[in-house]
Amino acid sequence: MGTPKGVENGDYEYYKENQGITKSYYLIFILSLLISIIGGSLLGWWLHKYHPTNRQLWMVPFSLILFFTPVIVWLSLIIPDLFSSKNEQEDVYNMNQRIHPLDGSLCALKR
Repeated sequence: MGTPKGVENGDYEYYKENQGITKSYYLIFILSLLISIIGGSLLGWWLHKYHPTNRQLWMVPFSLILFFTPVIVWLSLIIPDLFSSKNEQEDVYNMNQRIHPLDGSLCALKR
């Protein structure tokens, strides 16, 4: 089968791992889109069939939850990624700094 074009032999394992992640993201995106469509369709059905008589009111919050929950979940996954630092070396440097307690604090070493 061979390696895909543009991918060198050393990067093939990384490429295979990212392909699996990308496929799972597509699957999750399609499923969440399907859930939103079901919620919107249920709300439209209630509007068409039951709204004039105001019956079956339980369908309204249920369909709104189905309609908006995937949107909220995707926004909560995408927005933090937009504001995260892309410089991994700077992140490692910031994590490795030691914290020294103030003199006279409860954590200060007794000498």
